[in-house]
Amino acid sequence: MTKNPLCSADTGKIIDILKTAGIGDDPNWMAVILFVRNLLTKLSVFTDEKKAEIQREICAEILKKDFSDERYDIIVAMLDMYIMQNIGTQELEEALTKEKQSAALLLQEMNDIINSMQGVNKLHSDRLDSFQASATNAIQGGTNKTAILSRVRGMFQELITEFKDEARELNAKADHFERTANFDPLLTGLYNRRAMETFMNSAVKECCDTCTPLSLMLIDVDHFKRVNDTYGHQAGDDVLRALARILTAHALQYDGFAARYGGEELVIIMKDMDLNRAAIKSEAVRADVENYDFRIRTNGQLSEAPLQFTVSVGVAELQKGWNASSLVSAADSAMYKAKNSGRNKVCAASA
Repeated sequence: MTKNPLCSADTGKIIDILKTAGIGDDPNWMAVILFVRNLLTKLSVFTDEKKAEIQREICAEILKKDFSDERYDIIVAMLDMYIMQNIGTQELEEALTKEKQSAALLLQEMNDIINSMQGVNKLHSDRLDSFQASATNAIQGGTNKTAILSRVRGMFQELITEFKDEARELNAKADHFERTANFDPLLTGLYNRRAMETFMNSAVKECCDTCTPLSLMLIDVDHFKRVNDTYGHQAGDDVLRALARILTAHALQYDGFAARYGGEELVIIMKDMDLNRAAIKSEAVRADVENYDFRIRTNGQLSEAPLQFTVSVGVAELQKGWNASSLVSAADSAMYKAKNSGRNKVCAASA
């Protein structure tokens, strides 16, 4: 096969060939020649034969000795097309790799579910084994993620229909387990201390990694022991439930995490919120509690006169070098400052 001298020449000869061809030392055309000669070989998607074909095609265009701007644009467009083909193929290969990884994760999730269900009923063991084999074949043999998900989901639906009683029982157990693990038994709308600490540690790490603010609001009921001693522990529990509803409503407005810290102390964790804004939100909570129309229940009946209760709030923002305990400690100190300065107040921790 005869090589085109323009594409096979040494670098020192290229300028002489270009001058002979009438290009001279035009930098645009020189760039085209150098690309075809040196960089085209880097397009991994093409075979060596295809690369040689592209070189011949571009060189043939150049040797037509039409060095107008229009011809230059045409050749650049041809090269651009080949480059985009290379990029597109690489992206497709990466996408296929991700699909394979997704299929592997889907298979693992399916196997985990099957393993958790195996002990439900011995009579269903054969049916579960058959389903597992079918689902595995669907995942490993499929090439389209959407089709895989649709087919496996359909098989899951059939299985759940067959095991509807067991599935209903499992769902009930799962819901119960979640609430037992994460939610306070008295204030069912709020997360418990364990869930709060898990969320807090994760939020601190996330905010440190992303350099975004994180604030904590610590709320304590004023004279709570007096409420219990005067009206009974049932009234005290009702006060905490009412406070939980108020905090939940506020937290929902800015994606906050409301939880019971302990006793009559409740918290709201606020991602992406600095101290000034968190103090404003804390003041809104304090005002809503003060204005809340709370009625004591006695033998199922609500009292005619409201019982006003208030809260003291300490608010702090995560500082550089702090951990979750440091943030809680700062908010706690600010809360006691509010208590000591007359209660029914919001105090912010100093940076």
